Amino acid sequence: MAYITGADKNQMMLIGYSIDEFIDKDNIARVIEAYVNKLDLEDMGFEIYSAEAAGQRPYDRKELLKLHIYGYMNGIRSSRKLETETHRNIEVKWLLGMLEPDHRTIANFIKDNKKAMKSVLKDFSMLLKEWGLIDGKKVVPDGTKIRAQNSKKAHLSIKKIDDTVKYLENKIEEYIGEMEKAEEAAATINEAIKKEELNKIEDKIKEYRQRAESYKETKKEMEEKGISQVTLTDPDSRMMRNNGRMEVCYNMQIVVDSKNKLIMDCDVVNEVTDQGQLGNMVNKASEILGEKPETVLADTGYYKGEEITKCEEDHIKVYIKKQKSKNSTGNERYSVDNFKYTKEEDKYVCPEGKTLEYAGKGRDRGTEVTRYKCEECNDCPEAKECTTSKAGRTVARKEYQDILDEVNKRTMENKELYRERQCIVEHPFGTLKRNLGFTYFLRKGLEAVNAEGALMSLAYDLKRAVNILGIQGIISKIEAI
Repeated sequence: MAYITGADKNQMMLIGYSIDEFIDKDNIARVIEAYVNKLDLEDMGFEIYSAEAAGQRPYDRKELLKLHIYGYMNGIRSSRKLETETHRNIEVKWLLGMLEPDHRTIANFIKDNKKAMKSVLKDFSMLLKEWGLIDGKKVVPDGTKIRAQNSKKAHLSIKKIDDTVKYLENKIEEYIGEMEKAEEAAATINEAIKKEELNKIEDKIKEYRQRAESYKETKKEMEEKGISQVTLTDPDSRMMRNNGRMEVCYNMQIVVDSKNKLIMDCDVVNEVTDQGQLGNMVNKASEILGEKPETVLADTGYYKGEEITKCEEDHIKVYIKKQKSKNSTGNERYSVDNFKYTKEEDKYVCPEGKTLEYAGKGRDRGTEVTRYKCEECNDCPEAKECTTSKAGRTVARKEYQDILDEVNKRTMENKELYRERQCIVEHPFGTLKRNLGFTYFLRKGLEAVNAEGALMSLAYDLKRAVNILGIQGIISKIEAI
């Protein structure tokens, strides 16, 4: 049986095709072409070079943007790998009109336009809203840790420095002991061998002393600046818990619209937790929508009273599970969550039925609180399980606790709605990490990784929009702008 055979590689051919005929009409590269061609890059903050200036002619910034978007949509981010694609990938050749920029030009494009990259994501998000793919009725913020370009060895904490200095000083003591032994054995050792051995030991002692002094100087600088950790390769990155391991990472925040699971905006921060990011992400969603979103579904990591209160005051319904309160004795039965507050009588009742009466106002970490104290603890057999204080159990009620109680009640009464949060926001993160392989950042510094985060999110949104509207559908909408 004869096989299907290809053309003879040495056969001379006259190919009567244009490069456009090699790219199918339903190729996603045509979406990138249509979208980028309609952008005003100068207005979006991109660095534009005059084609009339003296010297070597520059590449059109749009061509380089097309290359980066194509690369991120296909999980290719390295400037050298992108350069390789310009030589062998027919889609890239079509997209760039056969241009073959080198890796330095490709890398410098991001370096020179870090802030502008976020403008492209915002522009596309606004288009998605205009096309009815984003409605802002329910938005979901979430964060994930993405590894930075900084190894654990290049990360220092006060404790790590202290442990390292202690180790170095012990090694110095060991080498000094070896030197003394070598000098005592001088009579039985050849003078040349003895001198060489002593020189090696002295060099080691000198090296270890220099390293110890360097660590001490770093610790002094950290204490003066009031910081507990420092990363040497990428100073903006931080040690964070990532999938059960401690790694040097960034915290990538996204806010997702529930209608089609599209990313509205993103922000890469170096905060270890999500606390304090709720307001930031809600504001970013508001910028895209032109108004406040109706409902926000957030996980426990965003639970911060001030931020939740601000959203509620802006008439945004927040659904969020409260953090489990801890008790000083470790007995969950006597955590503050199990103390019932009666607003009419302005008092708390503990699980044993004892009353906590008003005991004055104060401040706790900058927040005004009202304190309630139990006067019956001395007569309570469970007092030791409830509190470690000899003066009796005290509960502090924050000034915005009424609002938090209402949010907690609303969330518990709408568990089915709250469960939607995970389905909505985990879809984009799953695609970014598992499908596109974005588990680490290539670049260093907050501005640079924010540019990467924007390109990651844009790549996801483009692929998602194509799945919803189809290639020709999205191209016709872009051309109608």
